[in-house]
Amino acid sequence: MKKTALHTIKHSGFKVPDNYFSEVEARILTDVALREHGDQSGFQIPDAYLKELDDKILAKVSEEKSTKVISTLNWRQIASVSAIAASLVLMFQIFYSSENNTEQPTFDTLEIGAIENYIDQETYTSLDLASLLTEEELSKDTFIDDELSEKTLETYLLEQDELDDLILEQLP
Repeated sequence: MKKTALHTIKHSGFKVPDNYFSEVEARILTDVALREHGDQSGFQIPDAYLKELDDKILAKVSEEKSTKVISTLNWRQIASVSAIAASLVLMFQIFYSSENNTEQPTFDTLEIGAIENYIDQETYTSLDLASLLTEEELSKDTFIDDELSEKTLETYLLEQDELDDLILEQLP
């Protein structure tokens, strides 16, 4: 960079726009005329608007504050915590029940109703059931020796829905 002395500079570096001095008077007069007419904007404020404005704003702000609820937990956090808790409970239940439940179910621990329901739901024929019993268990003496009271027989017949259907089929 060359050093230049201040006394050798012939121009200031500033420029004036063209026709500036000839038009400056007209510009100043138009600004003054606009400012004289610019006092009235053409818009009017209703009476007591500014007095009621504060009350309206405060009422809206207080309504927004009372209805706005900020949740501290989102659903993803709740779902993830619930899934972890459920898996821990399930894991505990599986391991705890497998250690303490080493007994195999026996015929004595089964309920008779559960066995009857199982037989009713399966498609067994009388031959399938007879193949499960021995000849001694199928003898007539075993069935004849069992005595049923009339009350037991009556209760059984009243509980059977199929009996009503059979009676209705026999009627002409």
